[in-house]
Amino acid sequence: MGLVILAGAFAFVAYLVTTTIYNLYFHPLSKVPGPFLCRISSLPQFYHACKQDRHIWLWQLFQIYGSKVRAAPNLVLFNSAEAYNNIYSSRSNVKRSKFYDAWSRNEDDINILMTSSKEIHARKRRLMNSAFSEKSVTASGAFIAKHVDRWNELLLHEGATKESGQWSPARDIATWANHLVFDILGDLCFGADFRTKEPGPNKLKKIPDAFDIFVTFTYPITKTPMLEWLVWLKPRGLSKLIETFAPQEIKDHYAFIEDMVTERLKAEKQREAEGRAPEREDMLHFLIAAKDPETGKTAFGFKELVAEANLLVLAGSDTTATTLSGIFFYLVHEERVYKKLLSEIRETFSSPDEIMHGSKLSSCTYLRACIYETLRLAPAAPCEMPREVLEGGMKIEGEFYAPGVEVGTPHWSLGRNELQYGDATTFRPERWIPSEEIETLNPKEEVSRIKRGLHTFSNGPGDCIGQKLAMLEMSIVVARTLWRMDVRLAPGHDVGAGDNKLGWGCRNPREYMLRDAYIALREGPMVQFAARGP
Repeated sequence: MGLVILAGAFAFVAYLVTTTIYNLYFHPLSKVPGPFLCRISSLPQFYHACKQDRHIWLWQLFQIYGSKVRAAPNLVLFNSAEAYNNIYSSRSNVKRSKFYDAWSRNEDDINILMTSSKEIHARKRRLMNSAFSEKSVTASGAFIAKHVDRWNELLLHEGATKESGQWSPARDIATWANHLVFDILGDLCFGADFRTKEPGPNKLKKIPDAFDIFVTFTYPITKTPMLEWLVWLKPRGLSKLIETFAPQEIKDHYAFIEDMVTERLKAEKQREAEGRAPEREDMLHFLIAAKDPETGKTAFGFKELVAEANLLVLAGSDTTATTLSGIFFYLVHEERVYKKLLSEIRETFSSPDEIMHGSKLSSCTYLRACIYETLRLAPAAPCEMPREVLEGGMKIEGEFYAPGVEVGTPHWSLGRNELQYGDATTFRPERWIPSEEIETLNPKEEVSRIKRGLHTFSNGPGDCIGQKLAMLEMSIVVARTLWRMDVRLAPGHDVGAGDNKLGWGCRNPREYMLRDAYIALREGPMVQFAARGP
């Protein structure tokens, strides 16, 4: 027995030594600069994924090693717009890495985002397009506006006007935005009002928090040195084990989604049996009605509907809420920007009812620029969307990378690339607006150049299918809120801001700080509202 243990220990040590030598001297990425520990092990990135500061750590590595860094033995990350477009364009010879396979609950929980299969993704993408057509996005405006109007009522406090000197209590926009967007997505997906933004107890208020718990629980797993083994083990019993020990909030969340889909399927079958036309064509209606173009049969079974509904509610709500939180953070910290945006909104619209999908809202170039600038500095996914190079390899920034290597570009770092943006940490929406005026000279060519580096909705075949809806939603929320109300940073509060004690890369008090758990986790800002004066 002792000899067996000794032989096993010797084999393990031999494996570590040979793997280390291979990674340092013979691996296809052996010449790529990076910290010694990152070149031989994935433990450093696993550690920072656990700390939820992996995006800051990667930014620091780029400051030390340049625009290309080896962040793990088989992972090279880039910090340039050229590399981003090389990696994520439709013609790139890559596929999604095993990172995506680690997120599924089990073999049936495969949605359009969480799969590394190009074939499955392409099929689901074609079927999902009907739920995000121009017609459906336009129709969603009325439902969004209804929820925003109620949200505005709740944000204010009776008698809170600027003239009276009274302001609302301090509101944590991270929480308020979570509830607003979750209610909007519930309406658009299920035709249901979750009422999480309403005061008083409501068990559904825990659902948005459950997603944060889910990503906090899962993200470190995707960065472990054992990822490939874990992905292999998932269909062989590991998925059931993870489900068993998952936090109760995650179990409750999945049960909630399954109940919603079950109830909706029953309602759809009853409607068809009675020969009634759909009362409204929300996203779930389109998914239930979708037909496979090859067979003509129903495209999504129950388990697939649950997987896609889960993605729509969680990814669609949390990412938009992050951007809204960021916008309000920068508006209350940048008085010049705030006043300029306020002026555009109140001069463009004579009443909040006009703030809907259409030419007037599209004409608000400064509003759109503020959203772009927030997406740059506070991306909803701070790190890279990892891709695996396929057979035949590919060139990135003119250099060849072998098949099997993982590549990517972190959004947080690229948004702060000084070669791309110049004053990269300054919130300056004007950079997105072409101008020939001497005072604000910003040629169209310059705007086009920097836009090639902004891809927080991703790019190519993996871009966000709901980005038009998200832009409309954010535009209506910000415009209707600022038309009705003045806003300020709550005195004595600076939740979410950078601070000296937070260390390198997090010291700027005018930057909105995020935590990285694949999607961004955040707190604040704490703001106050007052009804606008005459």
